[in-house]
Amino acid sequence: MKQWRMLCMLWRGMSQRKASERFNVPRRTLRNHLKTDSNIRKLGRGSVLTKQQEKDLVTRIMRLAEVGYPVTPKIARHQVFRFCEANNIPHKFQIEKETAGKAWFKFFRKRNPELSIRKAQNMNPARAQKLNKFIVNDYFTKLTLHHQQIVLAKKGVKRLHLVASEHAQNVTVVGCVTAIGSAIPPMVIFKGKRLKPEFLDNLPAGTSVKMAPKGSMTTELFIDFVQHLAKFKLPGSILLIFDGAACHLDYEIVEAADQHAIKVAVLTQQHNT
Repeated sequence: MKQWRMLCMLWRGMSQRKASERFNVPRRTLRNHLKTDSNIRKLGRGSVLTKQQEKDLVTRIMRLAEVGYPVTPKIARHQVFRFCEANNIPHKFQIEKETAGKAWFKFFRKRNPELSIRKAQNMNPARAQKLNKFIVNDYFTKLTLHHQQIVLAKKGVKRLHLVASEHAQNVTVVGCVTAIGSAIPPMVIFKGKRLKPEFLDNLPAGTSVKMAPKGSMTTELFIDFVQHLAKFKLPGSILLIFDGAACHLDYEIVEAADQHAIKVAVLTQQHNT
């Protein structure tokens, strides 16, 4: 309050010398307050970044953590160094290491207590893509639609399991491996009629994705697989060995294989696994 009265008197026309004598404040201190237009006393060296710049940095760090890409202290220090260099901000960071110092980071955290050090858990990219509010809410909405049967059991039992078939859909993966262990991209067969774009997410390059009413192999799809194999096979004739499933036994499959120099051999039933 004393400092504010002193500044008000100066703004009203009182000289610095008279204000210094009246309020018993050194004239240099008065000049500093008038120069900064603030009555807040700051000790030590000022921070490299302004308050607004640090606020923006904190916002970006927290936003990256929310979307699954949290920033490590080392990366944060490196990015601050690059920001200062790009914007010609004076600093005393380590030029040879191109990073802000650990001391700066320590005081940066003190000035911004909303940030904290945490240990992050790895998450598969496929799971991360599905981890959003709409998909999670939709999942739990559908989960509540499954009918749970009412049964009898001993009183007080907390967990009760009913052995039953799962609600998962059938997906077929068709692979082909050579005698030396090399493999071609697989063919994946999903159940349904319409191919959704998300079915292609995170699949190996070159994977062929098909749809089938039951999600299983058919004669038409096996012909497609023969053509898929022809794209990746070595020049010349090759031998394709497969089991004797009914959908594999069709003359059109043999004709398609002959067109691509692929000889076929069917395992007898006793050799199937």
